[in-house]
Amino acid sequence: MSILIYLILGLLTSLLFPPYFFLPLGFIIFPFLCLLLELNKENYSDLNIFKKFSFFGFGFFISYLFWVKNPFFVFEETKNFFLVFLLLIILLSVIFSLIFTIIYKLGKNIPIIFLIPFMFTLSEYIISIFFYGFPWFTFSLLLSSNEYFLFLLKSFGTLFSSYLIIQIFCIPFIFLTKVNFKKELRYLSLFISLPIIIIIISNFNAEKYNFKIKTINLEIFQLNFKNNDKFLTAEKKLERIVKHIGESNADLLIFGENNFPYLLDTLKLKTIKDSLKENQTLIIGATRYENNKYFNSLININPISVNYFDKKILVPFGEFLPLRDSLTFLESIAGPNNYSKGEVERIINLPNNISYIPVICYEIVFYWKLLNKFNNKGNFIINITNDFWFGDYLGPYQHFYLTKIRAAEFNKPIIRVSNNGISAVINNNGAVLYKTQLNKIENFKHKLFFKESNNFVNFHLIFKIYLFIIFIIITLYYLRKNA
Repeated sequence: MSILIYLILGLLTSLLFPPYFFLPLGFIIFPFLCLLLELNKENYSDLNIFKKFSFFGFGFFISYLFWVKNPFFVFEETKNFFLVFLLLIILLSVIFSLIFTIIYKLGKNIPIIFLIPFMFTLSEYIISIFFYGFPWFTFSLLLSSNEYFLFLLKSFGTLFSSYLIIQIFCIPFIFLTKVNFKKELRYLSLFISLPIIIIIISNFNAEKYNFKIKTINLEIFQLNFKNNDKFLTAEKKLERIVKHIGESNADLLIFGENNFPYLLDTLKLKTIKDSLKENQTLIIGATRYENNKYFNSLININPISVNYFDKKILVPFGEFLPLRDSLTFLESIAGPNNYSKGEVERIINLPNNISYIPVICYEIVFYWKLLNKFNNKGNFIINITNDFWFGDYLGPYQHFYLTKIRAAEFNKPIIRVSNNGISAVINNNGAVLYKTQLNKIENFKHKLFFKESNNFVNFHLIFKIYLFIIFIIITLYYLRKNA
């Protein structure tokens, strides 16, 4: 019966995330979880904890990542293998539970109100960086439903924001038990309030003297090409692209990932270049072939030159197959050849001293890999993607909201162009200025205003370290106290 409770708690936790955002549930789930663990601290063995949180993790991931089965249904050859997606769910559940078991064992003397947020945050961190990385699971995503609270991401970054959210959800537990009430509330207040005060002061000073504003006229094209549409030929696709170019007077025209319908071809590129007006730049996704390697690329085209950026963070089982010789049945999804990682720096320059940071598809979720000393001064981010693979409900919305939190975290506008939606213009505070509907053919114009502003990505690393130092201090204190 207790295992079933943990399974239900995991399922309910997934409802905190997009597209649901039933956030009040958090103030029930996490205090109840604290209460369950606190009351059974002496009775739970390591195996008990592992089993219970395996079921919690399975309930959470099977609901949250149910869309992962969708790529299997795109082609007839793979639809009978859709249950393979359960392997990912089971693997994530086991990792999740293993982390919880280890931390619970090491921190048994730590008040559960501190232990629970750290357990969740550490599992989020480890899942993000190991096993090909999967930072799709982050509690900071809960902030994306309320643009007022996105300042937390701008200030603290992904991981520390996740900790704060879970810690706040756990607060009612203090009032339920009233054990060491004043002491724990005092520690909690100090831990949360000190970073907030520091970062608000820094935020104010950083923006105070910034008046440099630039503009650029955009037009975004959501073509809604279907990967499995046998009647929409490459010639028809190119005709539609050229028609859109001819009708546009925007400075910057942006299409989605892999909208260029040919393996990158100089002759076909010339057709596009010749269609552009003198001061226009076009951005489009394409597959590039060079030195016997395939690249998933963003192509930057103007009447004079062509630049490109090759995707650096590839999707396992989507753009390359680990153990390809043993998993040949998945080639219908990943293709017969692996894509290669790009080596070009992640920055592209436009006229008028404007530059942007190119990001392709789910690269946008890897918050620690996108900015560096070469591109941190880029004016905005362009994220091209094709969410056709993600289905019609959970996946595309989660991907969209993950993009939204990146805009606030990096303090940069993001222009998101998805082949089938959701395409959007998002400002540097994470506010959506315009967005399209999913699975619609749409194009829209937008005049983007942006300013040269600083971000706090270096502070975000400091707050990660701060989080782990605080946990170590609390651990040492309670170990000494209970010695």
